[in-house]
Amino acid sequence: MSEAWTLGRLLDWAMDFLRKQGSASPRLDAQVLLTHVTGLDRVRLYVDFERPLVDTELARFKDLVKRRARGEPVAYIVGVKEFYGRDFAVDTRVLVPRPETELLVDAAKAYLRESSERTRIVDVGVGSGAIAVSLAAELRTSHSELVAVGIDASADALEVAAQNAERHGVRDRVKLVRGQGTEPIKSPQSVDVLVSNPPYLDAGLMATLPRDVRDFEPHLALSGGSDGLEVLRPLISDAPRVLRAGGWLGLEVAGEAQAAQVVALLEATGAFEPASVIKDYAQFDRHVVARRRAV
Repeated sequence: MSEAWTLGRLLDWAMDFLRKQGSASPRLDAQVLLTHVTGLDRVRLYVDFERPLVDTELARFKDLVKRRARGEPVAYIVGVKEFYGRDFAVDTRVLVPRPETELLVDAAKAYLRESSERTRIVDVGVGSGAIAVSLAAELRTSHSELVAVGIDASADALEVAAQNAERHGVRDRVKLVRGQGTEPIKSPQSVDVLVSNPPYLDAGLMATLPRDVRDFEPHLALSGGSDGLEVLRPLISDAPRVLRAGGWLGLEVAGEAQAAQVVALLEATGAFEPASVIKDYAQFDRHVVARRRAV
């Protein structure tokens, strides 16, 4: 009689298989896929490690593991990614939200604690809605009249963002607009907070992307042109037009060299106070933030 495929045995098999296929996080991948199939949380997987799977669960789990082994991101396989304590629907139409982008939400929240209840946030390149929806949900009580405008060139991305705004109960506070950069913002100096996690990878970085990013995530949301500044440069140039006096700008960037370039571009506008650089969890320069001069 063959040995039963228990939770514990399956986890061991999947971790070993994914490790050999080049996964950088085989244990976590196996756990997330198995919780998705069984409906159990990660603690219960180990508490019930001797529980055998039924045939349908076993077949489905092995299929998902094989998809991951081919490089497909786990978030696309299970259809969700946690960001700022909430599950966001994701698929190949949008980037998978990264933990370091949560630091941009933190920084925007810190600035907004100083502002009045009537607040207008603009998120350029809204994608899944992770930033805009998180801010709208986090500030639901303190900023009852807040409106977050999410702009994206991709109609597909806007559909995902709308789904996530609905999912987290802020669809009435999140306005989604198709367009390039800040072009849809027609009223001058009407924005309190301008945030963006734009396409910022240069040609060299695009060529070195890992398989799960290169082959599955939308290049439109990754590539910033040959120097990585194709989207950042016009965004910074137009920011003084749309931001009110004292307004706040927060941008995600690709490390120390690009952070220095972005700081220089901000200084060249003559419209911003000295910028600050925020490091991510790995101590890479990840965000550049600055205030619009009051006068």
